[in-house]
Amino acid sequence: MVQKKRAEVPVDETWNLEDIFSTEELWEHSYVEIEGVLDHFLKSSIKLENSKDVLTAVQDLESLLEKLELTTSYARYKFSEDGTDQTNQTRMGRTQFLMEKAANVKTTFMNAFLSLSSEELNTYREEERRLEEYNKFLNKLEEARKHTLSPELEDALASLDSTLKSAEGIYDSITSSDMKFEPVSNRNGKEVPVSLFMYMTQIETSPDTTLRRNAYKSLTSGLNNYKHGLAHTLATEIHKNISLAKLRGYPSTFDMLLQHSSPTNFFLDADGITSQHFEQILDTIRLELSPHMQRYAKLRQRELGLDKLLFSDVKAPLDPDFDPEISFEEAGEIIIEAVGVLGEEYKELMRKAIKERWVYRGDNVGRNMIAFGGGVHGVHGYVFYPWGGNLFDMILLGHELGHALHFHLAHENQRIINNSMPLFFIESPSTLIEHLIVQYLRETRDDPRLHRWLNMYLMMSYHHNFVTHVLEAELLRRLYKMAEAKQPLTTTTISETKGAILSEFWGDTVEIDEGAKLTWMRQPHYYMGLYPYTYSVGLSASTVIANRIKEEGITAGEHWTEVLKQGGAKKGLDLFNMAGLDLSNTQLFSEAIKYVGSIVDELEKSF
Repeated sequence: MVQKKRAEVPVDETWNLEDIFSTEELWEHSYVEIEGVLDHFLKSSIKLENSKDVLTAVQDLESLLEKLELTTSYARYKFSEDGTDQTNQTRMGRTQFLMEKAANVKTTFMNAFLSLSSEELNTYREEERRLEEYNKFLNKLEEARKHTLSPELEDALASLDSTLKSAEGIYDSITSSDMKFEPVSNRNGKEVPVSLFMYMTQIETSPDTTLRRNAYKSLTSGLNNYKHGLAHTLATEIHKNISLAKLRGYPSTFDMLLQHSSPTNFFLDADGITSQHFEQILDTIRLELSPHMQRYAKLRQRELGLDKLLFSDVKAPLDPDFDPEISFEEAGEIIIEAVGVLGEEYKELMRKAIKERWVYRGDNVGRNMIAFGGGVHGVHGYVFYPWGGNLFDMILLGHELGHALHFHLAHENQRIINNSMPLFFIESPSTLIEHLIVQYLRETRDDPRLHRWLNMYLMMSYHHNFVTHVLEAELLRRLYKMAEAKQPLTTTTISETKGAILSEFWGDTVEIDEGAKLTWMRQPHYYMGLYPYTYSVGLSASTVIANRIKEEGITAGEHWTEVLKQGGAKKGLDLFNMAGLDLSNTQLFSEAIKYVGSIVDELEKSF
């Protein structure tokens, strides 16, 4: 099967980017306008001599951020559709140039604000009450003050912003455009194309053992060709962050990454989670979850009749013959009904997202390898999810739609300058939608086999969000500590460390081969600070919230929708507190893991 070209993808399978810019010419006009504004700020100084000056400066920055988001989002989404297209590459390259200038301008604003003492800034905030609307932003400035460098050094770092982000860009370019995998045969002898995205969303969970194992060999062979280059890329990213943490005076790199998602730009999101709490979360999940997942691995091996469980089998379905197809339209209707418990406002937004082309679902050459959900301030949410056509796709699509609606609600209710999303909270709105779809199908379908499949899906979700991502975070923890201890991060070191983590977790239940050791090459999360651990936080919280909604009904669901509207106006822990959850300790994580154990109990009985 040959993938389509972008031009061959039907319109109804694409998202409507005309809601951002109706024509390419309008995007070009916006680009030129923003570049002019940036040049103006780079050539002029920002004077803050009174409270009115401060208000004007904040408003100018906010206006710039709004225009930047429109222009850069359009370019990024076009590039996601087809990264091999020359026009998209050129547009993205120009956008990166624009973002370099923007980084300098943001730093100019930050330097100006922080040239005022805390006392002066507080006085101006008291004098000009309209500054209250920007409290979250101004408070972040105060938090950043003690780790801010001299204006000259901040300007230098801002000028190097795109260079400092180059490791992630290199990874994305290689995996989306350069990395190729040989097609393989399934159990019927039919040729199936292999890509990172299709492997992780379709093939890895396929009931076809022949396809899974053949594709795994193809994937391993393809990854192996790039392992030295990508190991160097990852090591570069880690050393960069270590250097920046030292430069900014943080006790450790973890402390910096948990406080600010971008060490070169303090206007972005801060979690405020301590490095001790981060490590406690990792230890709790790894150690308490491992016995349940090993039980599940043994059940999988027994039911699939395998002599040994290979790493390519670790997500294989326990009921290989149950893989119902479903159309995008039918899946959309199910998702819309499933989220009704979150209130009519949320349900109507979900209907718009599915019916009004907020989703790109074409599977074409050059498309992004990773599904995502987000949104554009002042427009609406957007989702990138190439559609495969089964129940698994439906629930993962729901996950990405959960992100898109979260961003949409936050954008509608918060100023963009205050609205940097806390990473500690970011994966709970998406994983909750997965739970709600499962609950809805349990309540509206009588098929015992489907109910068993839903339990297996939940285990897949916990596997992906707890196991896969927590072990990614564990690899980051170990690699950062090695690098800080001056131990070289070679290809062998990275791969062997990944292999050791997998072996510790799975014990003797799963065979950890050379391909398993290369799984650090599959995800871009290693270039996103400590992002992988946020999945386990989100899934733990959404497990509890889903059960609460099931017990209390729409009142609890509507309250959750109100929490989503807060966006980045509160920190992650505060958002969870607003939702009635205490994530300041590890008790909730232990409760979620016990729930995983109960699902394994049910599955063992059902087989």
